[in-house]
Amino acid sequence: MALNRNHSEGGGVIVNNSESILMTYDHIEISFSDIEPMPDAFKGTKKGSVFLTPYRVIFVSKGKDAMQSFMMPFYLLKDCEIKQPVFGANYIKGTVKAEAGGK
Repeated sequence: MALNRNHSEGGGVIVNNSESILMTYDHIEISFSDIEPMPDAFKGTKKGSVFLTPYRVIFVSKGKDAMQSFMMPFYLLKDCEIKQPVFGANYIKGTVKAEAGGK
């Protein structure tokens, strides 16, 4: 998991030379819960785009926010569920574990 390391100044995404972007989705909202204490960068609902690579999911926010990008490698994602409510938008719910020794 990494915060603000995968975006460019122009609002694009930065990927490694060895990976490619498989899918891109715009008009995505991301929110975080169960974080104690909650850092300012994780508060509220963020809007932006999601980029899917063979190794990770990268969220890049739209506009100026404390969270410009958030990267989640697949091996750190746990308990993922796809929710399809009758009234409301579909969404994915899960847990992202912090990298061992990360900050």
